[in-house]
Amino acid sequence: MMFSLTVIAQNNEYIKLVDDNITLLDSCLTNRSDYSLFKLQLVDSTITIDSLKIQTEANYKNKEFNSIDRFNQFDFKFWLLSNDSYKTYGDFKLRLSYYINGNLIEQNYVICLDYIDPNQKDRGSSNSPDYVTLSVYFGTDRNNTRSDNLNEAFGTKRSSLKYGIVEVSIPHDHRIGEIESPAIWKFEFSEDPKKHMMLQEISLLEKDAFFDKLSKDIQESEKKSTFLFVHGYNTSFSEAAKRTAQISYDLKFDGKPVFYSWPSQASTFRYGRDEENIAWSQSNMQRFLEDYLSKSKAEDIYLVAHSMGNRGLTRAIVEVMKDHPELKSKIKEIILAAPDIDADVFKNEIAPQMVSETKKPITLYVSSDDLALKASKLLHGNPRAGDAGEKMVIVEGIETIDASGIDTSFLSHSYFADTNSIISDIFDIIQSGQRALNRKRLSLIKLKDNIFYWKVKQ
Repeated sequence: MMFSLTVIAQNNEYIKLVDDNITLLDSCLTNRSDYSLFKLQLVDSTITIDSLKIQTEANYKNKEFNSIDRFNQFDFKFWLLSNDSYKTYGDFKLRLSYYINGNLIEQNYVICLDYIDPNQKDRGSSNSPDYVTLSVYFGTDRNNTRSDNLNEAFGTKRSSLKYGIVEVSIPHDHRIGEIESPAIWKFEFSEDPKKHMMLQEISLLEKDAFFDKLSKDIQESEKKSTFLFVHGYNTSFSEAAKRTAQISYDLKFDGKPVFYSWPSQASTFRYGRDEENIAWSQSNMQRFLEDYLSKSKAEDIYLVAHSMGNRGLTRAIVEVMKDHPELKSKIKEIILAAPDIDADVFKNEIAPQMVSETKKPITLYVSSDDLALKASKLLHGNPRAGDAGEKMVIVEGIETIDASGIDTSFLSHSYFADTNSIISDIFDIIQSGQRALNRKRLSLIKLKDNIFYWKVKQ
C-alpha cells in the first residue's frame, strides 16, 4: 500500500501506523491498495493515553473513533468505495488528539486518494489476476441442464435437492452494491472477469461431503460464521450465485456464504409460476435449512431472504424450530428484505410464530418505492409485508427499517443489496451486533400508542 503523508507534530508521536514504510512512500491510496497494514499502534505499550479522539475525513464524509482497536477494526476500503472518495481525487485526512501526562498531543496525516481505471494496462505484475474468486456454497432443487454455459447450468424446472460449490469471480474494480455485467451500450457482448462478475466453476457434491467441507471451511474462519441467502422471484441460478457473492464481498463477511436457489422462472412474465414453485420448494428448503443449522458447525448463522424467497424461508424457519427447538441457538440474526408476502398473513400468522419460536433478532426492510411489490399488491389486491407507508408492518419483536427514498435500482426492489446505505446497515448488524436504536444510519420514528420503526437516513 502506498501513501503520501504530511505529518505535523512529528516530535511528539506516541501513536504510529503499523508499517513505517507507509510514511516514506510518495504514491496515493487507491482502490487497489492493500489495507491490511493501514492500522495504528502505540509506540510504547507502557504509555497511558487519555481522551483519545481519532477523526477521518474523505469526500466530505467523516468517521470518528475513540480507540485504536475500533480504528483498526474499521473497513476503510469499503467506506472509501461507498463514498466515491477515490474518484474525487481528493485527500484522506487522519487526525489524532490525545493527552499524555496532561499534555495535549496532536497528529495530522493527509493522504492523497487516486482511482485506477480497470482498463488501465499497467496494473502491476502480469501474472497477477485482475479479479478475486469467491467460493459460494449452494443447495438447489432446480434441474441440472448439463449445459457447457455455466450461466445455464441449472434451469427452471423442478428437480431433486442438490448440493454444490460455485466459484464466482469479482473484478478488482468492483463497485459496492453492483453486479457488473456486460453492457451493450459499452459494446460488451461477452463476460470478461476483469470487468464483470462471472461464474468460473460449478462442482456438485454428495450431501455428506457438502456439509463436511462447509463445516471445515467455517471452522477455519475467524468468527466461524455463515449466512444463507434465499433469492426472490425472477431470478436465475446464476443471478442468485452472483448476488450471494456480491453480498458476501461487499459486507467483507468473515465466514462462508451459502444460497438456496429454488426454480424461479427468471422472467417478469412468469410471476404465477414462481408463486407455485416457491410453495412447492418449501419442503426441500426446510430439509436443507435443518441440515444447514445442524451440520454446518457454525457459531453464528445469519438467515437472509429477498422478495418471494421470504415465503419459503420464513415458513421453513418456523417448521424447523417447532421440530428442533435446540437449533435456534445457532441463529444469530434473521434479515427479511422486501418480503412479497400478504401483509396481514405475515403480521398475524408468520411474524408472531417466528418471534416466539426463534427468540432471535429479526430485521425487516421495507420501502414505499418498490415497484415490484406495488405490482404484486395490484395483482393480489392486498398490501405486501415489504411495503412502507400507511400499511407498514410493525410487529413486536421485529425491527422494521423503512428504506424509502434511497434506492436508484431498477424497480427499486433489490435495494437491500444494491444500495450502499442498506449494505452499510447490514454490515453494522453483522460486525457490531448493534440493534437499530444504536445504529447511526437510522432515525427512530415514533407513532401513536408507543409504536415505532426506523428510517434510513438519506
